[in-house]
Amino acid sequence: MSFFVDIVTEDSFYENLTLGVVKQLETNTCIKNVKVERKLACERSVLSSWEQRNCCLLPDDLKSFYASIDGFSLTWSLDIAGEEFPIGKMNINEFGELKRFIGTKEQQNDTDSMCNDDIDLPTFGTTCKLFEIDECDNCKIYLVYFIRPDFDTEPSIWLFNNKIKPGWYKLADNFTKYFRMMLVHIGLPYWQLCVTELSLPTWVEQIYYLVGPHLLPDTVKTSDTITDTLWKDGPLNTIDSGIFKSRDNKQKNSRKK
Repeated sequence: MSFFVDIVTEDSFYENLTLGVVKQLETNTCIKNVKVERKLACERSVLSSWEQRNCCLLPDDLKSFYASIDGFSLTWSLDIAGEEFPIGKMNINEFGELKRFIGTKEQQNDTDSMCNDDIDLPTFGTTCKLFEIDECDNCKIYLVYFIRPDFDTEPSIWLFNNKIKPGWYKLADNFTKYFRMMLVHIGLPYWQLCVTELSLPTWVEQIYYLVGPHLLPDTVKTSDTITDTLWKDGPLNTIDSGIFKSRDNKQKNSRKK
C-alpha cells in the first residue's frame, strides 16, 4: 500500500510542477511520446557548498526547485504523416552544471561596450556573475547576478545571443517566471528567441503555426504579456512552493528508511 501511495505522490508532484502541461500536450493528436525525466532532489549541503564557493546566495525559488528535483527535462515528438519527429523540449540544467561562466577577453570587451547609463546589461567582466541554466540554438541562458556596489537586486534570467551581432536579452525577473514561460510555450523550438522577438527559422515558424500559432511574436507583441494572456484554457499559471516542501520531506523520509 505504501508503494502505491509513493507513486501517486510522485505523479502528483510532477503534475503540480508542470501545471498540467503534460495532460494538455497529450490531448493534442499531433503530439506523441510525451516524456518527463524524473530526478531525485539535491542535498541541502550541496546547495550550501555552492553558495559558499561562489560567494552568492541562490534565490529562494531556485533553491527550493533544486532541493526538490535536480534539474528538469520534458520532451515530446510531433506526428507528421505517421512519422514522429522529436521537437519539443523543456530543460533546466542539473545543479552540477550550474557553474560560473567567465568569457574570453574579447567577449568581455564586446559586452562592456554594450553598456550604457540607461540600460543595465550583463557583461562577461567583473561586474556580473553568470551561471548557465540552459541553451537555445547556441545562445546561452544565464542566471545573472549584478555585483556592482550600486546595484542591489535579485538575480534574473537573460539570453545572450552570440549570432551575427552579440546582444543581451532579458527573459524574466526570476526563475519562477522563466519556468512558467517555458511551460506556457510547451517547449517549442527556440521559444526563448520567440519571446525576445528575434527571428525564427522558417521550419520552426511552421511548427508554431501547427501547434501554437498564438505564441508567435506577431500575435503577442511583448514578452510582458505572455504569461498573462496565453494558454487561457489551461490551469492557473501559479507554481505553489508547497509542492517543493512536500517533495523534500518525502525524500528525507525515504532516506531514513
